[in-house]
Amino acid sequence: MRKFLVVAAAILIPLCAYAADTTVTQSHSTFDSDSVTVKAGDNVVFANKDDITHNIQVINDDGDVDDKGLQKPGENIKVGFTKAGTYKIRCSIHPKMKMTVVAQ
Repeated sequence: MRKFLVVAAAILIPLCAYAADTTVTQSHSTFDSDSVTVKAGDNVVFANKDDITHNIQVINDDGDVDDKGLQKPGENIKVGFTKAGTYKIRCSIHPKMKMTVVAQ
């Protein structure tokens, strides 16, 4: 029985630690969604499918800005949302590009 529990734990523990990825595509200077909801600890991958550069900024509930830098066409930026909260996402280059990520 003990051997079974050790094997079961070895299988289940990595599954519990797995962070899921949700992809948000940028094209025509817009995000493909106005809002996405993820679990705290998951990632959102911002995929630049445009032929222009973007700049992803993540703003938390306190108003702190995490600037992810320039994102060239074809590049992906993966952002981890480790804490529950509502995050505003924007492109600093294209002010109309806005969306929300809710981490629960």
